[in-house]
Amino acid sequence: MKQEIYGHLTLDSMATHVPHNFKVPDGTKTLRLEFTHTPEHPGVGNIPHQLSISVYGPNGARGTRHNNDDQQPIISTNWASPGYLSGPIEPGEWTVELDVHRILPPGSVDYQINVFCENDVTDSKGPKPVPMRPDSVRRRGPGWYTGDLHGHTYHSDGDFSPAEFLEEAWKRGYDFVALTDHNTQSAVPEITSLAGEAMTILGGVELTTFNGHAVVLGVSEWTEWRVKDGSSMSALASHLQDRGALYIIAHPKSEGHPICTGCRWAFSDMMPGPARHVEVWNRGWAGSHNEPGLRQFYKWLNEGFRMVASSGTDSHRPMPPEVRIGSNRVYAHDNTQHEILAGLRRGHCFVTSGPEISFTAETEDSKASMGDLVKPGQLKLKMGWSVGLNGFDPSDLEAVLIKNNEAFGRWSCGDHEDSEFATISEEADWFTLELRDQKGDLHALSNPIFVGQQVGTWR
Repeated sequence: MKQEIYGHLTLDSMATHVPHNFKVPDGTKTLRLEFTHTPEHPGVGNIPHQLSISVYGPNGARGTRHNNDDQQPIISTNWASPGYLSGPIEPGEWTVELDVHRILPPGSVDYQINVFCENDVTDSKGPKPVPMRPDSVRRRGPGWYTGDLHGHTYHSDGDFSPAEFLEEAWKRGYDFVALTDHNTQSAVPEITSLAGEAMTILGGVELTTFNGHAVVLGVSEWTEWRVKDGSSMSALASHLQDRGALYIIAHPKSEGHPICTGCRWAFSDMMPGPARHVEVWNRGWAGSHNEPGLRQFYKWLNEGFRMVASSGTDSHRPMPPEVRIGSNRVYAHDNTQHEILAGLRRGHCFVTSGPEISFTAETEDSKASMGDLVKPGQLKLKMGWSVGLNGFDPSDLEAVLIKNNEAFGRWSCGDHEDSEFATISEEADWFTLELRDQKGDLHALSNPIFVGQQVGTWR
């Protein structure tokens, strides 16, 4: 059975979802969709139109494959194309929705979607994945763990297979890694199976909207990502956090349209709204958007929000060795998804491209670490730095103590391995520790120690 759908897009169609309903008869075992549009390119420049299709059945979402040239999904009872979910093909009304991420001038695009309802079951032609490190067992118990919170496979717009993505994490020496494909979690079960007991996998997704991206961790089911009329990103973020998810504003100062349409954070109700985590280091530090992203983080801290900084490699394919990426060092009670996320929520973590750092505070009657609160008054800050990831030696770096977004003290890491600083703190003060090189590029960043009347660990 074949059904044909036709449509036309203009510049006014950009940043919209265009739904088309179709009927699926009883007995269907496989859906096959063919999507084409002309022209694929506006005819000038080197940036194409960007269109993706999402599929929804009577019982909910069946997936999408964001920003991928292959928009010809197959959804069957026991196999589905990357980005989509296999399972029973329910009879009734289905929806194929065109997600119009980018239309460029002159903006006249015609498209066609052919829907085939077939009675045969489609199976994967490739071998079933097997665990990559069946004899390895990850480190457990209380301690510092290293990992990445942001990355992609070919289930969205990456080149990695789930197995290759995991192998890349192994090469970097990670204890945990999050898979956050755009608007789909279809690869999470596979990579979790591949990792076995050898590495902690954080289930996740990158909500990829027309006005900003957010990394959501600790979710195992499809997550609504569309912000339509009558909804808001702040309501969506609150709902996800109420479900126990960790919500991170991703690359807030990234390039915007047309280079990376939707990548720059532009939700007026989420500055930062209910969000308490922000990705300040995305891909290599040298990217033009990272320093502005860090400044946005500091601005929110000055406004009184207790925020946590994180990093994400945003890996789509292997990175050249000269790209200096940031990793997350998290103090957790155990190397499990639940405890890694708990450490991130508390702010017991820092971002680094190599150096190991420590940052604590003492008052007359209490001690605090990154992410914690201390009472106003006499405060002793203790800072340390040492050889860390991959044997990185921080001796050529400068340690900078930041108070309320201003440099408050500086030390040569080559002259000292640690330092102490005594000060009088006031309500709403905050302190972070940066390690920077002679060019001013960041190499490590602590999370803040906050000053307030309520002492203790956040959340």
